[in-house]
Amino acid sequence: MRVIECDLCGEVVQAADDDELTGALAAHLAERHADAGVGEDQARGMVEREAYDATDA
Repeated sequence: MRVIECDLCGEVVQAADDDELTGALAAHLAERHADAGVGEDQARGMVEREAYDATDA
């Protein structure tokens, strides 16, 4: 499981892999932060820089 925290609201977005996470993050940004104007290419860059593997605590 790959996860990323939204830079704008802190919500955790998760998906099986980076490709799915990019889509999930882009959808989150479009739904919750449409005024930010973040596109899928920018979301992919965020995933590449900030995503991490979820671990059981």
